[in-house]
Amino acid sequence: MKEKRTYSLTAKERKARRAKAMNLPKEETERNVDYAEARVAQENAMIASQKRSKGTTIAIGAIVVVAILLVLSAILIPVISLLINPYRGYKNVVARFNLSNGMKLEFVIDEEKYDIAATNFIFLATTGYFDNTVFFDAQNGYLRFGGYEEQPRLATSATDYENTRHHAQNKEYCAAFSALPTNRFRNGDVSYKFGYKLNSDKGGEVDSLIHQMGSLTFLYNDTSTEFQMTYDDMAVDTMDRRESGGGTSTSTLKPTMVGYALDGPDGATVKNLIEISKKAAATSTVTYGYMWKPPTPTIYINSVKVYNLDSSKWRDFNFIDYMMGTTPSGSRRTQYYTGLLT
Repeated sequence: MKEKRTYSLTAKERKARRAKAMNLPKEETERNVDYAEARVAQENAMIASQKRSKGTTIAIGAIVVVAILLVLSAILIPVISLLINPYRGYKNVVARFNLSNGMKLEFVIDEEKYDIAATNFIFLATTGYFDNTVFFDAQNGYLRFGGYEEQPRLATSATDYENTRHHAQNKEYCAAFSALPTNRFRNGDVSYKFGYKLNSDKGGEVDSLIHQMGSLTFLYNDTSTEFQMTYDDMAVDTMDRRESGGGTSTSTLKPTMVGYALDGPDGATVKNLIEISKKAAATSTVTYGYMWKPPTPTIYINSVKVYNLDSSKWRDFNFIDYMMGTTPSGSRRTQYYTGLLT
């Protein structure tokens, strides 16, 4: 590598020394020195101009890039926000059911008016409880769902309920359901996780919407996790039963309101509910208990997405502590559950 030289003399002094050594006339020596100085000045000016030009180019490029990014942001941010939450701007919580047959069902969840039932629904939906489960019954104006992993297996003995494939009877599922921590239950028994029973919201049982098409209700007195949607304008709060002796009867259910179809009784959600109900099985061979009439072929709830949640409530939400508390009016939220907890 060539060693870099350093000089103690200026360019002018070096020129003068070389001229003296060559015995050049004084005038010529001065001309050479002036030429050298002019050349250096030109080179310095050119370098400075190049730096200014480069700086200007970079600045213009940065401005163009920023402008492009701003334009793209103005276009993409609303699009991305809409993809993330297609219900931005709605006041209430909205739940969207994505079904295996390609249908969508959209409901407004009135969390403020139906606090207990709506909170239970939102908790189950956001923890994936309804995902990959089926509609298990369609009769008397109601389409029912709530944790059945497949259509109920209709046994030929008095233990029909024990033979259904439901999350609550699936110990592996219960053990993996971390939203209800196993260590909160007596003796770590995971089968207790869905043993709670909630009370009804004040006015939720007698709301004028409860029997109209497009309502979403919770069967609070009969179960902890089962819900129903109305596809008839005068749904009836009964479910057909078969008694152990072979006779038939009806049981009166106790639903309480959760919400209503986003698009009203004439919208796509209700039309889809009506279409599903037309495919219900005509008969049920259950030997004892509720006579399910499931839609055929099986329709799965692929997922339930919930939008517009209040982060101040749901960020660190503890469902067990919530259930064991009371409403603002002082009413207990649970009918019972304490005996199952540690």
